[in-house]
Amino acid sequence: MGKPENFKINNGLASYGISDHYAVLGLPMTSDALQIRKKFLKLAKILHPDVFGRTPEEKELATKYFSKMVSPAYQILNSDRERGEYLATLRIFAQNAKQKEQIPTVSSEIAQKLYRMPHEVTYQQYVEQIAPKQYESLDAILEYTATLSELNLVYVLTQQTLSFTSSSNAYAPASSQTNSPEPVAAKPAQSPALRNLNMAELFISKKQWTEALKELLGAEKLDPNNAKVYALKGLVQMNQNAAAIAKASFQKALKLDPKEPIALKYINQATTASKPPEKAPEKKGGLFGWGKK
Repeated sequence: MGKPENFKINNGLASYGISDHYAVLGLPMTSDALQIRKKFLKLAKILHPDVFGRTPEEKELATKYFSKMVSPAYQILNSDRERGEYLATLRIFAQNAKQKEQIPTVSSEIAQKLYRMPHEVTYQQYVEQIAPKQYESLDAILEYTATLSELNLVYVLTQQTLSFTSSSNAYAPASSQTNSPEPVAAKPAQSPALRNLNMAELFISKKQWTEALKELLGAEKLDPNNAKVYALKGLVQMNQNAAAIAKASFQKALKLDPKEPIALKYINQATTASKPPEKAPEKKGGLFGWGKK
């Protein structure tokens, strides 16, 4: 099996120095936030090192594809602000390229076909045609990603009005802003347990509590100071009828982050459920409940 050296592609948008996050996830640029998250969770499952039948070398390679390509792309596209800035960059690139009348250099037959007859619907159909093959084999990931990036390049350079999906909070390009730009907060470091957390949330959504707890125990080892890990553990434990243990997990989550939303939402419920039932008052009296006067 060939080992990619840098897990990067040199075709399509990448040939212009632009990271193609949509190509990495196998999504058209018209995808919304829900589609982005759904595809990310699917890829997290496909590239999970515990997939049956993989050799140790293949497991290591799958993990690297996830950490070096998939996860960074998702971190950009999952943030309203960063996705907006990224799409603004693509618009500026497209405007400059059109002014210079640049012709995209593409090698794949499908991208050449799109360039000859460009249309948004056709573009989406071609992406949907290639994307299912992208992560079928670890050996072919970069090849199909490069093809998708060529489709994206053609789409960017041929559409009169780029139909990108972003949120209403997306930032406009700096050249169009009249007010002073707001200071940008430093990005939080990516949790080493990100994969486990996302897989746990996927299992929780399917009410597969045992599998979710397994992922969270792995996450706890990788990132023992992550409040969300303990909050999700508490949620799972509640659904496993272990309210007292759940309460302890929620308390630990809130100790790490007093504003952790999941823990705040459920800790009172866990506290109530963990209390022992009150004893019924003893009845006084003689035989058959007849009291003595």
